[in-house]
Amino acid sequence: FRVASEEYRKIRNTIRFLLGNLKDFRPEHAVELSERDRYSIDSWVVQELSEFVKKVHRYYASFRFNLVSDTIFNFCNQTLSAVYLAAVKDRLYCDHPDSLRRRRAQTVINRVADALIRAVAPILVFTGEEAWLHYCDESEDSSHSVHLTSLPNEFNFETDPGWTEVMALRGEALRKLEEAKNPAGAGVKNPLDAAIIARIPHGRLETLRLFEAELADLCGVSRFQLQAGSQTKIEIQDIRGEPRCERSWKRDGTVRQRSDGGWLSDRDAEVLGLLE
Repeated sequence: FRVASEEYRKIRNTIRFLLGNLKDFRPEHAVELSERDRYSIDSWVVQELSEFVKKVHRYYASFRFNLVSDTIFNFCNQTLSAVYLAAVKDRLYCDHPDSLRRRRAQTVINRVADALIRAVAPILVFTGEEAWLHYCDESEDSSHSVHLTSLPNEFNFETDPGWTEVMALRGEALRKLEEAKNPAGAGVKNPLDAAIIARIPHGRLETLRLFEAELADLCGVSRFQLQAGSQTKIEIQDIRGEPRCERSWKRDGTVRQRSDGGWLSDRDAEVLGLLE
């Protein structure tokens, strides 16, 4: 019962996060993923969503409800919470409300929320209904029930194959970050107080360069820099001595005091109209 309650709480909290970040999203804000978005984390998670939906259909059709449950939990716990939602949290909270990057993330979150709620509805009957009514902005006495809809439609989506390499690098970097938390290491407790320099062999470097803009958010650090090296080596830098943005808590190298006296990065100052 304890394990079941923890898994249920994870699924429910994931849905709450998705719905909470759609509060200001409308259909006219949707952004179609283009070819150049193959290197965005949004493209990666849509491919993961495609595989998730196919598994859900296969396991429901074969009455393997334990595998349905496992698939839903792993998607919420690993794909969404541990990777995607952690990576896009900064842009959702701190980018300009109408920025392309934020609206693209919201477009994908909207797609994920729709599919996830439909997928959980047959086994989490009341939670699925509650979430669906919030998602559709309907009242409790509405006849627009999730149980009158179908499972999410299966679809095919392939992103850039380089994401396999990116996720492998992310895993290496996170292990180094964990080591850096040790007092014997850098002693960095908050990942945003760290910068990562990854020295990568030339052949691998060419692929990873395409994804460099996403690496800092994927690892939860303030900066991530790729450099050429003879072999893969990851260095964690303690940047607690650098100024920290009072809005995003990032130390991205652009933080300085603004006209209102606050310390902001260029991105955050621009959003607040304080770039000068």
